[in-house]
Amino acid sequence: EGIFSLDTHPDPDLTLTLTLSYEGIFSLDTLPERLTVVGGGPVGCELAQAFARLGSSVTLVAPRLLPGHEPEASDDLAAALRADGVALVAARAAAVEARAGGGHALTCSDGSVVEGTALLSAVGRVPVTEGLGLSALGVELSAATAGIAVDAKLRTTVKGVYAAGDCTGDQQYTHYAGFQGAIAARNILLPLSDQGVAT
Repeated sequence: EGIFSLDTHPDPDLTLTLTLSYEGIFSLDTLPERLTVVGGGPVGCELAQAFARLGSSVTLVAPRLLPGHEPEASDDLAAALRADGVALVAARAAAVEARAGGGHALTCSDGSVVEGTALLSAVGRVPVTEGLGLSALGVELSAATAGIAVDAKLRTTVKGVYAAGDCTGDQQYTHYAGFQGAIAARNILLPLSDQGVAT
């Protein structure tokens, strides 16, 4: 019996050219003067706020903040980000081009253009499932999440094989992955069977 628990990587279909990932942004040697963040999920919002508080001029481009949550949470977060000086553009990124001398111009779906010196793509991540030999084992992927298919107790389609965390395509939060990993291990080792998927 065993557990798959793997990370995610940026979605190549959503990655714009000239961008930093949420991992790469921490390798910057200097604070960006004008940071454009594309994506209104937890990572995009958190980094937009952090860089604004550190002194960057930040513009966040997303149709809605925290789209998987209640609209009131989105509204409250928008107010908090604006209070920290983050400019919000309620649109999708449509195209980006490099500017002479560095920087970028991001054209948005509403026709607006956002210029900046650094561009963070926080628009999506996909589960790491390739190269693991899952099909050889008979482990199926979920059409809905592109991750390893699991039931509520984190069992895959193969008896004795469980999956937890980001590789399932479920909520991609560190604390949630830790919770799922503990539940999957307990379900394997003990004669208990607990639910590991939030409903």
